Amino acid sequence: MSAREHAGRPGDRPLSLDELAAQPDLPATADVPHEVGAALVQPRLHIAGMTGQASPAELLRAVEETDDQYELRLPAGAFVGRPGRSAERLERAEQDLPAEDYSSPFRPEWATQSLQPRQASQFAMRPPMRRINGRGIEPYYGVYGPDDRQVYYPSDYPWRCVGRIFTWTNFAGGGSWNWWGSGVLVGPRHVMTAGHVCPWGSGSWAMLFVPAYWDGSSLHGDGARSYVSDFRGWNTDNTVAAHDIAVLRLHEPVGSWLGWMGTKVYDPGWQGGAYWTLTGYPAMVAGAERPSYQSSIPVLHHDDDGDARELEHQGDATGGDSGGPFFAVWDDGPHTIGATSGGEIEAGGEDNNVEAGGKALVDLAQWALNNWP
Repeated sequence: MSAREHAGRPGDRPLSLDELAAQPDLPATADVPHEVGAALVQPRLHIAGMTGQASPAELLRAVEETDDQYELRLPAGAFVGRPGRSAERLERAEQDLPAEDYSSPFRPEWATQSLQPRQASQFAMRPPMRRINGRGIEPYYGVYGPDDRQVYYPSDYPWRCVGRIFTWTNFAGGGSWNWWGSGVLVGPRHVMTAGHVCPWGSGSWAMLFVPAYWDGSSLHGDGARSYVSDFRGWNTDNTVAAHDIAVLRLHEPVGSWLGWMGTKVYDPGWQGGAYWTLTGYPAMVAGAERPSYQSSIPVLHHDDDGDARELEHQGDATGGDSGGPFFAVWDDGPHTIGATSGGEIEAGGEDNNVEAGGKALVDLAQWALNNWP
């Protein structure tokens, strides 16, 4: 079936950009529950490596006899954060997976929905810089040609479901994260991302997911973040982008507070239709401190590896976008069909970016929803 024929069946294809523009915003229909509001705004401090040590309460002391400042003197070997527990590659043949080719999205009744992103500046407000000759100067960024990505303000559903992921490979050894990527909530405590964002083979690893990351923290409060307890991906040789998919389990049920996207299997009948939006935290836009998006991207070609699919397109994607969702909106809400994997140059010199998707993506989301409460 051609994209044109498919376009005549509104229930079977995503909404076009014009159709999205005609959709009104949906207001919240309930107040934020007290327990959700408290969880979002209350910071949490996790400390690991305290076996056999004094309790944190015994190590807490006032600073300079003030009544509102304290320090916590950690013993040697202790560190702040929450290390991961398990990482595993799954054998698909051994999993009892449902036949569905989708998983459902969820918008909390206290969340406003806006299918059009709220565009924002890629620079935080700060005093303007001046050269010694008095001329103004802006912080630099590394794109001089056209870059169609735009920064958006992640206040509304579903845009706030996308977040930044920080990865450590030697968490107990201290130090900063090793790399970052992007991901999207696909369940109450479940995040979809690219497999190469995960620290496979690391003995002491950690991952931190911050939805709606904006200038250093989540837009929705200091409590709107969670370390990852476990992650899973399909057991492949890591050479096929179609299987470059992983799902993360969060310690905190952040998706139940903010909502999540569904997943869908890409239908070849949609090829050529400019339905898709790519979102993430690339270094080249706002220094990855604010999320960016590009809409109206068509899938140009797809390659199958079993029921996993590589989806090729020419939307803008660079370092930091890895794992971000490639999604569209249907009548029942937003669904992602791919996780941003990387780019390739084909034999003829065509330069395409690639999403990992297909039934393999939906099955991984379903596995997580069924096995990780």
